[in-house]
Amino acid sequence: MNFRSTLIIIVVLVGIAIAYFLILPKPEQVKTEKDKPRIYQVYDLPRKKINKLRLTYADESYQTLTVERKDKNVWMISTPFKADTDIEKVNEILDDFLNKRVRQTLEVSEYHQYGLEKPAIIVELWKDVESSPKTFLIGNKGINFSVYTKEKSEEDIFIIESSALDDLTKSPTDIRDKSVIKFEPETITEIQYQKPEQFICKKDGYDWKITQPIATNADTEYIKSILTRLHSMKVSTFELDGKAVDSNLDKYGLKNPRIQFSMTDGSETYGLDIGSTVTSSSLNNEEKGYVYVRSVHQGGVYTVTDDIVKLLNNTLFDFRDKRLLDFQRKDVIKFEIQNNIQKIVGIKLQDKTWEFQDNKNNIFNANPKAVSDLIFGADSLEAASHVNGQSKNLAQYGLENPKIKVIFTLQGEEKLVRIHFGNIATDGTVYVSVNNSDKIVSVNRDLYDKISKGIAWLRDKNLFNFSIDDPSRLAIKYTRDAVDNGDVQFTCQRLGTNWRLTYPVKENAKNAEINSLLYELIDLKVEEYITYNKINQETTTGLNSPHIQINIELNKQKEHVLQIGKQDQVGRYYARLLDQPDHIFLLDNNLIPKLKTKLEWVRTTE
Repeated sequence: MNFRSTLIIIVVLVGIAIAYFLILPKPEQVKTEKDKPRIYQVYDLPRKKINKLRLTYADESYQTLTVERKDKNVWMISTPFKADTDIEKVNEILDDFLNKRVRQTLEVSEYHQYGLEKPAIIVELWKDVESSPKTFLIGNKGINFSVYTKEKSEEDIFIIESSALDDLTKSPTDIRDKSVIKFEPETITEIQYQKPEQFICKKDGYDWKITQPIATNADTEYIKSILTRLHSMKVSTFELDGKAVDSNLDKYGLKNPRIQFSMTDGSETYGLDIGSTVTSSSLNNEEKGYVYVRSVHQGGVYTVTDDIVKLLNNTLFDFRDKRLLDFQRKDVIKFEIQNNIQKIVGIKLQDKTWEFQDNKNNIFNANPKAVSDLIFGADSLEAASHVNGQSKNLAQYGLENPKIKVIFTLQGEEKLVRIHFGNIATDGTVYVSVNNSDKIVSVNRDLYDKISKGIAWLRDKNLFNFSIDDPSRLAIKYTRDAVDNGDVQFTCQRLGTNWRLTYPVKENAKNAEINSLLYELIDLKVEEYITYNKINQETTTGLNSPHIQINIELNKQKEHVLQIGKQDQVGRYYARLLDQPDHIFLLDNNLIPKLKTKLEWVRTTE
């Protein structure tokens, strides 16, 4: 390469370097461009201090939109109608505008060429709603994705990002809160229904009370559930707002709504009317049903899923507290059941087990599950319906002389808990009054049917309560009908730890066989107890001449005599203990072969 060529290359490179430094921006210039001030900085308009916003549009298809801050976290649409807003969407509008950078300020003498005499959008922002707003005019688009903007009181204009046009072009629906009612469930203090039935509920501390048309307890948990679910329900579509609503109520079935519901938190009252069902073609959705709803406090008509009908289609009975009693189950130490046939008294023992006695002073171990079901069933007893005009009609409902009385005694309290059961209603429920009240309700008869069985229900299903070492003598007798090879009868006596046959032979017995039989008796469970009055005659059971009889004499000088008779229609065996002849029970037919121990099985080979 010659000197001339080298010189030319050097000159070109120097020229490029000079151009680079003269034409391209310096680092500090780039930084300055990025740090152009934002609108909120230039005009002292931090979003948190803005309390009112109005957007006015040259395009008449968009309504003037005004939103006002009610408190720190609540914005409301005030024009073109009143409605709740989605606070996040309002904040998004404010942030999008206030954070726009003022790219450049221009000194101009005329504004029409920038679209500022008839601006596309007018933005008004109030920090103090009682004073004048800061007003911004948004005009024509400029180059490099910009739009001309002017603060109304200033002569100069400035340029911001053209995305402001899209950010600020909003309809009321764009920023509306889609909650059917915007409220906090915990703050509601009163609920009123006009339809389907008129009544009023008021909050009393943590609980709810019905105050009209009667004064009684309300179902607090039921009301909480309704408020929680209503709080989460969303509008599907916004149908109508403003002055047009009143003239179109009949169209939506809202002139005579099927449900009229309102509630208050003490400062605001919220109301809903529920109208007709939306036809599927209106929403192009056949999978879910919708209804028209009118927000009485805001005036709008919406569509909402028909779940709202199921939620709010309530009557006074739905809101009433259906529990008849409220006591601590663990505090029950005694119960008493009285009817025309028997009286049963149950006592809680120190080990928290139960025993009871009948009117003949027979003492029985109680079935733990049955006692638990009795106490739980009483404490959770709920009304299926309420009867009006009760005090003069106790006899009509069988409660002047109740068929069954149940009385509970609570530990540390002299107050008794009483339940009176009367007649069976035509719908299969049973009439009840509690604690000597003249108020009558009907309840599901499950508990009544169990109590009606008396001892048959309450008695422990374990027939015997002894250990393997307690028996001292055992006598077995089978009749001819029970064993194909003829009658079986033998007795045996315990001598120390061993068993010895005493009849019909005298010899040592097989301990394993005798103990096996005793274990079967210890584990023997009653299938079902039967009250004696349900047996037409003793011969039905076969217990006047039992097929099997087992005598068990204990060391404690107590004797159990088990008699087993005929089978019932499903194959179970009638049985009883001889010292309690009226208390007949049924044994599973699978247990009987295990009790048929033959003489040859217990004999030893000597």
